Amino acid sequence: MERRLSAILAADVVGYSALMEQDEAGTFDRLRAHRKELFEPEIEKHHGRVFKLTGDGLFAEFTSVVDAVECAVSLQRGLLERNANVADDQRIDVRIGINLGEVIVEGDDRLGEGVNIAARLEQLAEPGGICVSGKVTKEVEKKLAFAFEPMGEQKVKNITEPVQVYKVKLEGPKVRPRPRRSRKMPFGVLAASTIAILLMLVAGFGAWRWSSPSVSPLSEKASIAVLPFENIGNDPKWDRFADGMTEDIITDLSHSKDLFVVARNSTEIYRGKPGDIRNVGRDLGVHYVLEGSIQPSGDQIRVTAQLIDARTGGHVWSSRYDRPATDLFNVQSDVTEKIAATLAGYEGALAEAERSLVRRKPPQDLTAYETYLLGMEAKHKVTKEGLDEGERLFRKALEIDPELARAYVGLAYIYEYRIDLGLGPSAADNLTKLIEAARNAVRLDPNDGETQLVLGHAFAYQGKADQALEQFTKAEALAPNNADLLILIAWFLPQLGQPDRAVELTEKALKLNPNYPYWYNEGLRYIYFFGRQFDKSAKYSKLITEPFALDYAFLAAASAMAGDMAGAKVAAAEVAQLDPDWSVEKYMSDGGGFPENVAILLVDGARKAGVVACVPADKLPAVPSLIHLKACDEERNHQAAG
Repeated sequence: MERRLSAILAADVVGYSALMEQDEAGTFDRLRAHRKELFEPEIEKHHGRVFKLTGDGLFAEFTSVVDAVECAVSLQRGLLERNANVADDQRIDVRIGINLGEVIVEGDDRLGEGVNIAARLEQLAEPGGICVSGKVTKEVEKKLAFAFEPMGEQKVKNITEPVQVYKVKLEGPKVRPRPRRSRKMPFGVLAASTIAILLMLVAGFGAWRWSSPSVSPLSEKASIAVLPFENIGNDPKWDRFADGMTEDIITDLSHSKDLFVVARNSTEIYRGKPGDIRNVGRDLGVHYVLEGSIQPSGDQIRVTAQLIDARTGGHVWSSRYDRPATDLFNVQSDVTEKIAATLAGYEGALAEAERSLVRRKPPQDLTAYETYLLGMEAKHKVTKEGLDEGERLFRKALEIDPELARAYVGLAYIYEYRIDLGLGPSAADNLTKLIEAARNAVRLDPNDGETQLVLGHAFAYQGKADQALEQFTKAEALAPNNADLLILIAWFLPQLGQPDRAVELTEKALKLNPNYPYWYNEGLRYIYFFGRQFDKSAKYSKLITEPFALDYAFLAAASAMAGDMAGAKVAAAEVAQLDPDWSVEKYMSDGGGFPENVAILLVDGARKAGVVACVPADKLPAVPSLIHLKACDEERNHQAAG
C-alpha cells in the first residue's frame, strides 16, 4: 500500500439541488462554464490534479500546501467576480476545505483520513469561504499574507480526534500570478477525465427531468420513508432483527416534529425490490429515503444505513456500525438511536439538507416553516447579531402562520440566550417575553417535547423548580432519544439541584450525537463545571469561538478549580474587560436563583480565579430584584464590619 503526504482540496457547490430544480438548463451551463474557465485552469496553474468528482463537487491533490491555499483563494475570488452581475438565485457559490495529511494512493484515486478531513472542513466553511486544518495553517501562515481566523477544535463526523479548524480571511492581497506549467498526460487519460466530468454533469442534469405532483413542496416539512432493512446473509433468524431495526427507526424518527415519516405498511411493498429511489420518492411523496442492511459475520454484526435525496438520487448521509452480536436487543437499541439522532434534530442530516435548499430561495418566496428553519440557523450562531436575526425571522414566520408553535419555541430560546449573555433591555424584559413565547408554544402544540421543554426553562428562570422539573419529565417522555432536547434539559438541572443527573443526560446525548453541533459546547462547559469535572468544563469553554463574559467566567472558574491558575487569571481579565459589572451573584439571580450548595461552587471558583463573585454593597440599589446569595451577604457584612 503506497502512502504519501499531500494537500487535499475539497470543493462543493452550495445548494446545488435547489439550483437545478429552479433552473436546470441554466445551472448546467453555468456550472460547466465555471469548471472549464475557472476551476480546471486554476487547479492546473497551481500544480494540482483533480482525482475525484462527486457530481457537484471535486477533490484535488497538491504537492505544495501553499499552492493549495493560493488556488482556493483564487477560485473563490474568481467566483466572486463571475457572480458580480448574476442574480442571487442564479449564483453558483462553493465551499472549500483544505487538509494536509497522509493519503493512500490507489491508482489515480486518493483515500484515507487526509481526504476525509478535507471533506469535513469543506462542510464547515461558509458559502464562498475556505476552512483549513491546523496543520495547513502551521505550514503556510508565515508564507502567505492571508489571515487565519481560529474556529477552535471541531468534532467532525467519522474522525475520532477533534480537528483544529481555521477560516481563511479573504481580505488579503491578490494571489500572485502563476505561470502555466504543462503537465504531460496521455491523451487517453485526459479524454477519459473530460468525458467523466461531462457524464457526471449530464447525469445531474437528467436527474431533475422528472417531476410529480405527489412530491410535497419544499415549503412543507422534510419527509422521509424508511425502507425495510435488508438481511445480507442466509440465516433467516436475522430477518426479525432487520425488521425490528426498521420499526424502531420509524418510531424514533416519528418523535420529531420537524419530520413527516411514512408509516411502515406503506414501505413494506418495497421489500426485496431494488429499484430507482427516485421512483420510491415519487410514489410515496417524500423528499428522502433511508435504506440499510445488516450483515452478520461470526460474533459480529455490521449495520449500514444511507440517506438518499429522492428528488435527485444523490446521497445525503451514510454510516456503518460494527457491533458484537452477543446482545441483540442492546445492539438494535444502540444503532437505531444513533441513526435517528444523526438524521433528526436541529443539526441533523435532514435539517441541514433542507436548509441548504431554503437558502437558495428568494426571501419573498419563503414560507413560515422555511423562515423558521433559517431562524434556527441564525440563533445557533449565539452572537448578538445572530440572535437579533433569529428573532426577526421567527416573528416573520408567525406573521405568515400564527399557529406555528415551533416559531414560538425559537423565540423562547432567543430570550434565554439574551438573559444568560446580558443582552437586550433587561433580564426582566427578556423573562417576560420568554414566558409569553413558551406558553404560546405549549398552547399551540402540547404534545411536542420542545414546547414542554421551553416552558420548563421559563419556570426555571422564575425560580419555580418543581414546575420546571415536571415540564422536563414531560419533554423527555415525548422525545426520549432527541439528543438536542436531552442536553437542553441537562443544562438546567444543576440549577435545580440535580448536577449528577445533568451529567448522566449529557453523556446519553453525546452517545446519541457524538458529532454534536457547535452550540453544545456552551452547555457542556456549564454542566461539567457543576458536575465537578473541571478539566472537561475548561476544555469545552475553550471551544467557544466568540465568547462572552459568561464564557470566560466559567473558563476562569474551571481553570482555577483544576489548578491552572495562569489560565484562570487570563480568563478573569477577559471577564473584567468585556463586562466590568459582571458577577456570579447577578448571573445566578438573572437565571432565577440557584440552591446555595450549588451556587457556592461557582462562587468559590470565581474567587480563586479573581472574578467578581458578589455584587458590591454600593451597587445593590441598582439591582433591587437581586436574589441574594448567602455567601455574598456574609461577604458584604464582613466588609462593612471591617
